[in-house]
Amino acid sequence: MNHTITMDRSGRVVIPLAVRERYDLADGACRLDLVESDDGIVLRPKAEEIPAERHATGWVVFHSPGKDETDPAQAVEKERERRSRTVEGHG
Repeated sequence: MNHTITMDRSGRVVIPLAVRERYDLADGACRLDLVESDDGIVLRPKAEEIPAERHATGWVVFHSPGKDETDPAQAVEKERERRSRTVEGHG
């Protein structure tokens, strides 16, 4: 799907809500890669690496970059709603 968006004088653009929801781009807390090519520019959600270390017991321990306050039940419900909209053709 194509969207036409406008860039303001400061170079800012607004990504449409339906696109932000489809790609789970959260309230300004998301980083994007801007990729230039001969065809133009592409914005992609930035893959963030999660720091990890090997514990003395041999286990690999991953460290969250911040406090995760995500409610698993709400996350599942949000994903169900997103998939339902996609199946129904609304997003």
